[in-house]
Amino acid sequence: MTSYQPYNYDLREFQLRSVCLLDAIDKVCKEHDITYYVIAGTLLGAVRHKGFIPWDDDLDIALMRRDYDLLIEHASEWLPEPFSIVAYNNDPDYPKYFAKLEDKSTTLVERFYLGYVGGIYMDIFPLDSVPDNKLLRAWHYYRFNLKRRMLYLVYRDPYKHGKGLGSLMLRLIQKLVSKEKLHRRAQRVLTEFEGKNNCNYVMTHDDGFKAYHKSVFGKPVSCEFEGHTFCAPEHPEGFLSVLYGDDYMTPPPEGKRNSHFHDYCDLKNGYEGVDINELKAHYEGIDSLKRKEERL
Repeated sequence: MTSYQPYNYDLREFQLRSVCLLDAIDKVCKEHDITYYVIAGTLLGAVRHKGFIPWDDDLDIALMRRDYDLLIEHASEWLPEPFSIVAYNNDPDYPKYFAKLEDKSTTLVERFYLGYVGGIYMDIFPLDSVPDNKLLRAWHYYRFNLKRRMLYLVYRDPYKHGKGLGSLMLRLIQKLVSKEKLHRRAQRVLTEFEGKNNCNYVMTHDDGFKAYHKSVFGKPVSCEFEGHTFCAPEHPEGFLSVLYGDDYMTPPPEGKRNSHFHDYCDLKNGYEGVDINELKAHYEGIDSLKRKEERL
């Protein structure tokens, strides 16, 4: 059995190590005339803190669908080591509808029950066109969300909540439903309004029903992030007010400052050759031992 390193999660060390992901994508996009934008908590951190939100460890960027597809198609030839982009069409074990840029010299498990091991990462979202009409937009999002829920089920550990009728039903679904076909169907829904008239909004489809007018993104502007300069939407306030509300510059109370707290992270060793089931069993054994010690 592999000798796994103790899991000591230092948030600031994790944050600073992750900046290299943004650096890598910034250089590739500028070299190949691709437009990207930092979004979500990364954009909020840049505007409010000039870097990471102090209690957050997440990096998010987005690209218009055309640029997103171009980046995914050529990532393997454009990106330097140790970086790689993972997506459903180049990794059958990858459960998300969007892509991630990973650092292969590290190891990270977001959630053991999803059965996926990779490196520390940055989320890369496509910005897909959606209708101006809110009813059509709602129907579109409802249909996509069904596909996303199904993706979660076909990748999830059927025994996450123990053994029983529910786990048997989930195993049956996982045998009957093709992951590849489900991914393709989800992508068809995501892109169904590309190039259509009266579709002046875009969605990341990760923010619930929130949509952003395309003019919010426009020509990228520079933003400072951890001493580096990256690309932000032309009107960052337009994005942030939709996602977080008009008071986005006010930090939440301490009790609502949520971090991701990944299930496992190793910043010194790459994930190649790591068996996620072996890793999961190793740490479940440690947790079980701790619980026994606490009862004594």
